[in-house]
Amino acid sequence: LVAGDAELVSYRLKPNLPRIGKRYGKRIPAIRSALAAADAGKIASLAAAGEGFELAVGDDAIRFEAEDVLVESVAAEGYACAEEGGYLVGLDTRLDDALLEEGLARELVRTVQEARKQAGLEVSDRIVLRITGNDAVEAAVAGYREFLMDETLATVWADEGFEASYVIEHSQDEQTWRIELARAS
Repeated sequence: LVAGDAELVSYRLKPNLPRIGKRYGKRIPAIRSALAAADAGKIASLAAAGEGFELAVGDDAIRFEAEDVLVESVAAEGYACAEEGGYLVGLDTRLDDALLEEGLARELVRTVQEARKQAGLEVSDRIVLRITGNDAVEAAVAGYREFLMDETLATVWADEGFEASYVIEHSQDEQTWRIELARAS
């Protein structure tokens, strides 16, 4: 749960022209300006609850119903947000080093599984595996070796000089790696 004052979203208010266009015609530009200057968060909350509100437009105060305005929400940078029925969900989409390493480990699993298939191995075949690559790949391998072995059915992590029956190289963004594997005996 996020505190009510957390700024995950900002709101833009627009007049719902099909509803209020005929009623206020020439005053629409002034209504737009008043909506732009209003407390968008407060009006968005009222509109989500189906409640009307009063807005100062020029020298007049005009009463609007919730359906008279269109509320657009814009997620704060680094967040993806959705709201419905008065509830807001925010997902932090920023990637830190730990998440990038985990994502790379998962990509290594995917490419090993692809290599197993290309090598003609059965789904249940156990393998001997070796993955080498640049620094980021080596860090992911070191941090996620057990995960890599479990997910790919590797029974042995091979050292240098391993006689692989299948070898393939991959790259993604700046990362490059080499997969060497053989059916375990």
